[in-house]
Amino acid sequence: MRVLVFIILCLSISIYAYSQEGEGTSKAQKFEIRPQNTYRGDPLKGLNLGEEIKALEFGRYFALIIGIDTYTGTWTPLQNAVNDAKAVEKALRDNYRIDHFITLYNEDATRATIIRNFELLVESVSTEDNLLIFYSGHGEYKESLNKGYWVPVDASSRSTSNYISNADIKTFLLGIKSKHTLLVSDACFSGVIFRGETRTIPFEASEKYYKTIHNLPSRKALTSGGDEPVMDGGRDGHSIFTYYFLKALETNDQKYLDASRVYERLKIPVINNSDQSPVFAPVDNAGDEGGQFIFIRK
Repeated sequence: MRVLVFIILCLSISIYAYSQEGEGTSKAQKFEIRPQNTYRGDPLKGLNLGEEIKALEFGRYFALIIGIDTYTGTWTPLQNAVNDAKAVEKALRDNYRIDHFITLYNEDATRATIIRNFELLVESVSTEDNLLIFYSGHGEYKESLNKGYWVPVDASSRSTSNYISNADIKTFLLGIKSKHTLLVSDACFSGVIFRGETRTIPFEASEKYYKTIHNLPSRKALTSGGDEPVMDGGRDGHSIFTYYFLKALETNDQKYLDASRVYERLKIPVINNSDQSPVFAPVDNAGDEGGQFIFIRK
């Protein structure tokens, strides 16, 4: 009897041990064949990988273009300034979005007329609009006053009474309520309108980059030289600066072209083919916050 009980007890222990081993093996197999990554719902949901950046919304585009050749008195007439200004006007009309043009050539570009049109822009331009100013003509620098000037067509002497000072220009750049203003100046000593160096957001060919620089207000200038004389003659009836400025605009095949990219495209060719060094920088104390003017191709 005791032997029978012992045999039954041994069999029971063996059966129990076998069943525990089988259950452990089964759990291990289930763990090993379980997928390595499981998700509840869409695994990409919440990562915003497919989120589209909203289309950029631009206000109106204004252009004030000034070109002067027919100087008199102590100021030598120029040969290419008006041709430069008209070529810039044509390049913009043909290739880029500009909603309103103001053009002042030769006898129209008096000090009073230029000032009146600056005042008109103060009244007309809104905080969502964009403004491009292009000036081609004589520039002057008075070392005794530490001040640079535009020379209107009716300034026949070396007196500053008929000039337009950089201080005046800065006043209007601050007063015009545009989101972006880009001043392009092809004149002697045009670089004295600013001091210091520019700091820009690194370029990236994406909607996100252009959205960033568009949302930040800007007041920048692109000039044909620094505190130095610049050449009237150049290539194909244009000054060397305007020739490469036009080339940057006309060869662009992208929808958006920001001012810094224009500068990068013309800087080396101008330096290599002249004695002048273009400058691109914020106009100091005029409201720049790091954004950029963007040319929009049609």
